[in-house]
Amino acid sequence: MIYGKMQYLIRLIFTFSFHGMKHIFTFLLFASSLNIDAQNACDDPKVHEFDFWIGSWTVYKKGTDTIVGYNEIKPVADGCSLLESYRTSRSNYKGNSLNKYNPITGKWQQFWVDNRGMTLSIEGSFKDDKMIMENEEKNRDGTSTNNRITWFKNADGTVRQFWEQSNDKRKTWKVAFDGLYIKKKE
Repeated sequence: MIYGKMQYLIRLIFTFSFHGMKHIFTFLLFASSLNIDAQNACDDPKVHEFDFWIGSWTVYKKGTDTIVGYNEIKPVADGCSLLESYRTSRSNYKGNSLNKYNPITGKWQQFWVDNRGMTLSIEGSFKDDKMIMENEEKNRDGTSTNNRITWFKNADGTVRQFWEQSNDKRKTWKVAFDGLYIKKKE
């Protein structure tokens, strides 16, 4: 594809010899499209570090047989990001997140919204078979809460999601959620 575009570009240069602004504009547009095709950010292996989370999951309270919810994680935007669709098993609570690797910052980002009006924006990195994302958010009363969520890529194909919160500037942490994702049988 790039070779064919290059041939067209050479013909354009020699045929029109850059006579007139119309041809220069066409040249610039065409040259910029070569760069876009040659550098597809979704081909970067970092973009796929979180692919271990893709699938249809039953979510259990860790260490029990209690089902707390169901989660569907699927690639979107031609595999450049992941869309999470979560719902609980015992209420009408549900939410969605969009997850993507940002090549400019070198960090993973998640933006979560739910049907109760909550939003959560976290970022972090994948290392040692763990995705760890964090943030510090301001509360209405002027205090702040730190969130740290870790997804463990387990050898047996399960995923553990461990969410901790700190209200004392990261001195102590409390467990907000500890779940084990087991893939649904197809």
